[in-house]
Amino acid sequence: MKSILTMAWTAEDPAAFELAAKMARTFNARLVGLEPPSYGVMSMAWADAGMGAPIGGGLAEDAEERQRVAAVRQAFEQRTAGLQAEWRAADDSGPTAIGVIGRAYDLIVMPQPGALPKMPESVFETALFDSGRPVLVVPAGFNGMVGKRILFPWNGSTESARAISLAMPVLSRAETIEVLSIEGALVPGPSAAEIAESLVRHGLNVTSQHIKPGSKTAGQAIVDRAVALGADLIVKGAYTQSRLRQMIFGGVTRHLILSSPMPVLFSF
Repeated sequence: MKSILTMAWTAEDPAAFELAAKMARTFNARLVGLEPPSYGVMSMAWADAGMGAPIGGGLAEDAEERQRVAAVRQAFEQRTAGLQAEWRAADDSGPTAIGVIGRAYDLIVMPQPGALPKMPESVFETALFDSGRPVLVVPAGFNGMVGKRILFPWNGSTESARAISLAMPVLSRAETIEVLSIEGALVPGPSAAEIAESLVRHGLNVTSQHIKPGSKTAGQAIVDRAVALGADLIVKGAYTQSRLRQMIFGGVTRHLILSSPMPVLFSF
C-alpha cells in the first residue's frame, strides 16, 4: 500500500485524517487530502437526480463554504508533518469526484457518513462503487490505529471473497484475525472455516467462528462480536443484498456504514 486518498467533511471530524496519516506512516505511503464537495454542488447533484437537497435551511453562503474548506485543509495539514503529503482541490468538486480520483490510490479513508453535519452517504457510495478501491470508514472520535485484531465477517459471497484480496496488505500485518459467519446471513459458498484455512496458508494467525444471532440483527451481532474480541478493524465485502433493498429494509452493510463504533474496511 503506497498511496492513500482521504477526505473529511468538516474540521470538527478529523478522525479520518488522523487514521490516514497513521497508516501512511506505517506503510510509508503517499497521502493526498481531497477537497470536499460544496453544499451547493451536492444540492444541485441531488436536484439533477430528481431528489430533494440533502441539507436543510437552504444553501450555505459562499464565504461559509470557503471557511469550511479552509478549515478542513488546515486540519489535514496539521496531521501530515514528515509525510509525503499534498492537498488536492478537485477540478470536479462534485460528489462523484472522489470515486473517479480514487481509482489511482490503493486506499480511500473517509469519515463515517450520516445525517448532516456528517458526510452524506452519497459521497461514501461514489467512493465505494466508482473507484474500485477499498474504502476505510472511520467513526467520529476514533483516535487509535487499526490492523492488529481484525474481524472478517464472511457470508460466502463474491463481494466477501474480493474483500480478502483488497484487504491483504492490512490482513498480512494482523496479529489475529477471526473469520465470522452468522446463521441466516449466508449465501451459498465456502464456510468460514474454509476461508480461515485459506488465510492460514498465507502465514496468518486466523481462527473461525459460526454464531447464531438470536434476536439481534446480523449487523449488530457483528459489532458485538468485534467488541468482545477487542477488534480494532472490521473488514467487510459490501452490499451482497442490493443497495436499494438495504436502504429500504436495512442490512448488514448499511448497519456497519452508519453505526459501527470501530473503523470498517469496505470493498465492492
